[in-house]
Amino acid sequence: MATELTWSDVCSRLAPARSYWLVTVSQSGEPHAAPVWGVVVGEEVFVYTERRTRKARNIAANPRVVLHLESAEDVVIVHGEVEDLGHPSLASEVVAALAAKYPHPDDAAYLPSEDPDFDVLYVIRPHRAMTWQLDDFDASQRRWRA
Repeated sequence: MATELTWSDVCSRLAPARSYWLVTVSQSGEPHAAPVWGVVVGEEVFVYTERRTRKARNIAANPRVVLHLESAEDVVIVHGEVEDLGHPSLASEVVAALAAKYPHPDDAAYLPSEDPDFDVLYVIRPHRAMTWQLDDFDASQRRWRA
């Protein structure tokens, strides 16, 4: 049986991850999964992309998303909606946090501070989350709900 989880717990599990999977849904109901980079600032989770991408077009039509870690061994799944914050340059604290999280010189080309094609920043407004560790599945299941 799953035990309680705080949103702080969820953020602390998401923060160190290099990449996430973001699942969106088209107007016709077709799901779409894509890897994204993002950052936790305070207790808010931010992701970014280009408006021309399928995920951004899906979000424009339906802001409901699922965000999860890459791992099937260390699982964090967040259900919620995203809020379009506009161009990343409008959120300098988030852009700085992304640059600090992805400091390798090869990473720079994929950051909104360096590539103006990354023209939309989203914050995830979570509704619920679940976590578990595969090696201790039964005992490690935890859930959070807004």
